[in-house]
Amino acid sequence: MAFEQAVFTFYRINKAGYYAHGKPVPEFGNVTEMLADLQHWASTKTLKQTKTFEANEERYPCYLVDAKRNGDDWTLLMWNEIPTNGQQVPSISETARFGADPEVILNAVQGGSIPGYATYFWFLPERGLLATVRLHNKLTSQSSLQQYLHCFLKQSSQHVIAERVTNEDGSVEVRITGYKNNPLDPDEEKKHYIPKFSSSLVRNRGKHEVIKQNANRIKKIERIVELNLSKPEELGLWQRMLQVVHLGAPQGAGISTKVRYTVSPQVTLQDVNSMIADWESDPSEVNDYGFYFEGEANKPYWLSKSLARMEFQLDLERENIEFVQLDSLLSELVAKKNAILTGAGLL
Repeated sequence: MAFEQAVFTFYRINKAGYYAHGKPVPEFGNVTEMLADLQHWASTKTLKQTKTFEANEERYPCYLVDAKRNGDDWTLLMWNEIPTNGQQVPSISETARFGADPEVILNAVQGGSIPGYATYFWFLPERGLLATVRLHNKLTSQSSLQQYLHCFLKQSSQHVIAERVTNEDGSVEVRITGYKNNPLDPDEEKKHYIPKFSSSLVRNRGKHEVIKQNANRIKKIERIVELNLSKPEELGLWQRMLQVVHLGAPQGAGISTKVRYTVSPQVTLQDVNSMIADWESDPSEVNDYGFYFEGEANKPYWLSKSLARMEFQLDLERENIEFVQLDSLLSELVAKKNAILTGAGLL
């Protein structure tokens, strides 16, 4: 066991379950049921089989390594796939079993392994909250988690009604025809439901009013963006930035990198409002704006200070360089829940 610094960022769970068109509450399904269903679904699968969506232009797939419950609290351990060009990055076997402690391969990526990085999520269903738990990795990939859970509800949960269809070429595919609270109940009326899972950052918008009220005193604005180097367009942007400042081609790029630069301070209140709106619509936990006022040269006002975020030391058992033991993480979260929530301004 050893103490590690964890960064928590909290999200409000807005949707979880199956919704009739235009209805704000689910007809059936909830967060706890979804997580228990997910755990049961994954229990017989290999890592590769826990994928719920394919790679697309926005993201690579993620996989469920493990899920644990303690009372009302849950933790998920996800593995987020990244592309590799032969560099030495962590990878784990695609045949690793759910709930087992996977061996991390730290040499060049081997055949049958998936390069990527681990992320941890803490669910507090009774409070309608989830939190990213950032340990040594910079990325939290919360948007990938949202996509993962939405796709699970859409195609793999206990509420899915599906049938096997034989195509003209003789191939067989599974086609989803709808959703029911109990698909085995022949008397349950079949209706159209929409599977949904979504969450949003918990923010204290009152802290932004100070910036708006002092827009005419702004003398400097700093911008921080995090580039996900697994995305070709962001990697290309980073390479161009390095070339502009004559640093040459990047060597040994990691998973992500932060870029910090100064924005023109000649702004109006409308410009400030636009920056705040841009930041609030960004799902990243790192991207930020910092405002410096006349007479307060060393006191930046960061938009991120409005987030329900805090750091806390946890006594964790680490399996290897990439994974902590999930039971030890969940035990620490439950034991220190009130202190963490208080520090994040949620109690």
